[in-house]
Amino acid sequence: MKKLFFLLVFISATLFGADFIGKEYKDLDLKQESCPIKTVAIEKHKDWLGYIELKDGKIVALSSPKYTFAYMLIEQKKDEKSVLNIYVTDFKTKKIIDAKTAYYVFGSNIMSVGGDDVIPFALESDAKEFYKEKHGRQIYRFDRMTENFINYLDMR
Repeated sequence: MKKLFFLLVFISATLFGADFIGKEYKDLDLKQESCPIKTVAIEKHKDWLGYIELKDGKIVALSSPKYTFAYMLIEQKKDEKSVLNIYVTDFKTKKIIDAKTAYYVFGSNIMSVGGDDVIPFALESDAKEFYKEKHGRQIYRFDRMTENFINYLDMR
């Protein structure tokens, strides 16, 4: 019976993740009101939101990409396999995208609610266009979102 339960949880979490991409904040039925790190209202920052899908099926919304990665790192310290999926909001389209495949512009003149942040895009061409227009310093991928880098962003 336990195996069946875990199989159903895994299947529903996997299906939810696949269904999450391409939606907008307004399409979600989240009950969460504030960011667990910045403690600001989620609704006010919906164009910046990131989402962590935990292995227990819980979805946690965060007020910016930087805080999404910070929360991911906190959860992974508790349990390395606690994070099932991670999503961010594409800055251009406002659609939810897979954080692991996104392009992130660092060092632009655009700030999130938390200050200096990385700006996510699904398409490299959109990231390059934004980089040029908003004076970005670098375009990074998911593997650059390390604890040291996120801490650096938080200190700037």
